[in-house]
Amino acid sequence: MPHATTHRVLFIDAYDSFTNNIIALLETNLRVEVTTIKIDEPIRNLAEFLRPFSAVVAGPGPGDPRNPKDVGWVQELWKLGNQDLLPVLGICLGFQSLVLAFGGTIDRLGEPRHGIVRRVRGNGEIIFRGVEEVETVQYHSLYASLGPEGKHEWTRSYEARSSLLKCSDLRPLAWDYEMDNAGDRTEDAMSSNPPRVLMAVEHKSKPFFGIQFHAESICSNNSARKVIEAWWEIAKRWRRPRRDIESLPASHRSCYAGLGTVHIDSKDENSLLEYRRVLDDSKIHSNSISDLRNGPKHNLNLQEDLKGYNGAYLSQGHRQKSKVRVETRIINVGKATVPSICETLGLTDGDAIILDSEMHQRHDVGEHSIIGIISTDSMHFDYNVGTNEVRRVHNQSSDTIDLRRCGGSIFSYLKTFMAQYKVESSNTGVPFWGGLMGFISYEACLETIGITHSQRRTENDFQRPDLSFKFVERSIVIDHFHQKIHVQTIKPDDQDWLDKTTLRLNSTRPIAPVFPTPDPLYFNAEMSLPDAASYQSKVRACQSAIRAGDSYELCLTNQATIHPQNRLPTWPLYLRLRQLNPAPFSAYARLGKLTLLSSSPERFLRWSRPTESSGSKTNDAFDRKEKTINCQFRPIKGTVKRQPDPNTPPLTLAEATALLATPKERAENLMIVDLIRHDLHGVVGSGKVSVPKLMVVEEYATLFQLVSVVEGSLIVEDGHDRDTSNGNNGTDSHPTDSTPNHPSMGKTTQSTHAAKTGIDILAASLPPGSMTGAPKLRSCQILRSLENRPRGVYSGVLGYMDVGGGGDFSVVIRSAVRWDHNARPKREASGENGVVGDDNVTDGDGGNEAEGDEWTIGAGGAVTSLSSEEGEWEEMLAKLRSTLRLFEGDGCGEGRG
Repeated sequence: MPHATTHRVLFIDAYDSFTNNIIALLETNLRVEVTTIKIDEPIRNLAEFLRPFSAVVAGPGPGDPRNPKDVGWVQELWKLGNQDLLPVLGICLGFQSLVLAFGGTIDRLGEPRHGIVRRVRGNGEIIFRGVEEVETVQYHSLYASLGPEGKHEWTRSYEARSSLLKCSDLRPLAWDYEMDNAGDRTEDAMSSNPPRVLMAVEHKSKPFFGIQFHAESICSNNSARKVIEAWWEIAKRWRRPRRDIESLPASHRSCYAGLGTVHIDSKDENSLLEYRRVLDDSKIHSNSISDLRNGPKHNLNLQEDLKGYNGAYLSQGHRQKSKVRVETRIINVGKATVPSICETLGLTDGDAIILDSEMHQRHDVGEHSIIGIISTDSMHFDYNVGTNEVRRVHNQSSDTIDLRRCGGSIFSYLKTFMAQYKVESSNTGVPFWGGLMGFISYEACLETIGITHSQRRTENDFQRPDLSFKFVERSIVIDHFHQKIHVQTIKPDDQDWLDKTTLRLNSTRPIAPVFPTPDPLYFNAEMSLPDAASYQSKVRACQSAIRAGDSYELCLTNQATIHPQNRLPTWPLYLRLRQLNPAPFSAYARLGKLTLLSSSPERFLRWSRPTESSGSKTNDAFDRKEKTINCQFRPIKGTVKRQPDPNTPPLTLAEATALLATPKERAENLMIVDLIRHDLHGVVGSGKVSVPKLMVVEEYATLFQLVSVVEGSLIVEDGHDRDTSNGNNGTDSHPTDSTPNHPSMGKTTQSTHAAKTGIDILAASLPPGSMTGAPKLRSCQILRSLENRPRGVYSGVLGYMDVGGGGDFSVVIRSAVRWDHNARPKREASGENGVVGDDNVTDGDGGNEAEGDEWTIGAGGAVTSLSSEEGEWEEMLAKLRSTLRLFEGDGCGEGRG
């Protein structure tokens, strides 16, 4: 909790995906406490509501400042009377709203600037004092103007330009000149935009400032951040003693006895300094006017709620806070492989989850393969979006748990479930000891940002869960770099299985299997491919939304459908895929009616088990020490074929690096990096996010990709979180009282009854930014209307939550998906006799009750203002074909439309 004298700044969030990055900049660079509200939160009296704050930042966001719904409360800031004035900084959309409010105009740029690093020239005054030039990132499709912006207006003197200004109340402070940023741009591209674009303004008599650029971006230089710091120094001098005195509790007003009304001239530095001295002498600051800092707390007791189910949600022997011991046997790998281990133990005939990095070993992303051993008594959780309930299956019986009694979301339930296990093990080098393994579909991801399923659900839809996890108690982890196999169990009294399995693997000494040669069945598939004209039309629609300012980047997707004439055995098919597309996050998952064959190159999120922080502090009252959860994202954006022309040699790494150095490819990646930083800041807090790798080219079987690494540290206190988040990730509620006595927005409404875990980071970061675009919420809404179909497992995530507190999930791309067609018998669907027959209806390949075979493969790409229709179509096809050739024999044919 910041000290009572900390300045409080209100941030008005226009549903942007960079909000938390700006808040982090304000909190770390300005040392202020930031409270956030959304642009449309209910407030009866804005002037009264603003009294506890020293300043306001009106943030960026999608949309147009001419649309009241897009700016909400921001437009009211400029109407505040003199008695209610306080400093305001408008950023991007907030800047445009400021210009519009005082007579300026808003127009579309001929060529939008999203994720583009540009040079901005300041006038060397006010907030640009000592900073005459900055390199900073821009995210805007619209530009603001104070007057006529003719082709050669920038050549006029300042006095001549001033005479043409429409906005007599505003003064320009900085410009982006096209001649400074032309580079290798063509004359046509240069002529599509004004020769200069306004980048910053100040109001001549009110404490209003605005900047068009994003100083918080990872690619903006330090000079851009100095502009924000300079604004704050000016803002701190705009203190109104009358408002401060009236807002103080009666017991504090005596400190100001005899002070009377003080009139401050904002342009008179001596007057401001005198006021500052009076405040300092009194040792009273405006931020101490209210002791209502934290607002109401939500004291949900999830464990007590779950007890209402008579403990049925936990497996026998694993009641609340059970001590779980990991029993392990370690043997040498020898000639064993992931496939040979699975086949030796007969793990591919029924349900299975195999996370396989063997074919693409790389430090940090390919060190371990994990085989989850699923038995008939393994606990199973299924969830469908919009149902408010999770179905739990265990030992051939099932029950339904009402999520409204468990924190309100599936992630609250999963977090509570995993909290029941306290694991003891010294084998910290193994990332998985046991726990939940499964997938979260794209539609389940959308729920975390408030996008719910609007279509009527059929019975068949409920046969395809949007989230499915198995609780895995037996597992095998292969350490590829140390050449060790870890055979593990967290089941009590399970040494017999442990010994028998270890002996079997040791004595069998399996050799690497012979990979199957293409069988004729692979050549007989009918393929329905995306239509070029339709896809390119959607690319144009995406770019139209981008030009309108509704999005910066949209990850448009489509899918191919494959109908083999014969039902294909899934395990040999997976072995073929891992050979064709070796990837660090390959996977074979068979969960009920789902089969997923994945060759994903992209990690979504990995988080560590809580470890004692170096130099951690001890809470003497409770004898608790700080612990840290470290997490990592590895977004992939920016793609080039490894062999663009089959008649020429494949590209070298150097050649691919040069091709991926274009503004378009780098902008794609930068926008997602900034988005992920926002998601992560919202959980771990300011100053705890870093980008150790930015836009590094990595080589895969068929493609080169531009990869970045974003990392963060979540600090917790042994069961009690420090509540350092900003609460702007889309999953938290923001109850706001309409009076200034309850400024309970943003982070101040966070529940602190339980420690944050990696599951909180997971829920706050979904859906994967690399599969949506930015800003995330508006982009997902646009994509949903354009694609007009569910993505399902594709674009979701697959992985595990470890009983030790860690987790790792990949993005489901470069993957083939099959759902068994057969519906459950009515008695099972209705829950008759408490039996659900997933384990009995089908074997690993659908059994004799399922007829026909249908596979889907999804693919897509990021559409930006710099995209071309043909280029996006070709990129989508390249990604599609990398998996589609699984069904095409040795060749990489076109298939049949």
